Amino acid sequence: MCCRLSAKFVQKNTLYMSILAQTFGKPQQLMLGLSIGVALLSSCTQCNVEVEHVNKTGQVEETVAQLGISGMMCEIACVSKVRKELYDLPGVTRADIQFDEHNKVDTALVVFDPSVIQAETLISTVEAIGDGLYDVETAQVVHYAPTASR
Repeated sequence: MCCRLSAKFVQKNTLYMSILAQTFGKPQQLMLGLSIGVALLSSCTQCNVEVEHVNKTGQVEETVAQLGISGMMCEIACVSKVRKELYDLPGVTRADIQFDEHNKVDTALVVFDPSVIQAETLISTVEAIGDGLYDVETAQVVHYAPTASR
């Protein structure tokens, strides 16, 4: 559950920022906002999801992240939003979601260029949607390459 703002956290810090703004003016509000932003962004390195890397033989050279995502309830809104957010990332060439309303954990298969983006960015992007609606439970990155290039 990394890179998330709980509603309580936002509410509490919004109150603090408004009090500081009334007391000290806008420069202090800006500094507090920047401090909170830096703290939140730096916490992204503390994701609890361990990314497993696997090398396999394939027809073409490509890297595929298989993300186990919980919290998706419908194919129209949830799946579409996760797919769109993943497609919008630089280096992502395909994002397919295997959704079943009866599963607690659904699977996203994301083809990406590891020289442009890392699997951890894919994870934090999914977990940031809707202030933490979705959790990435598992992550496996499979690097496919023809036998001749190994």
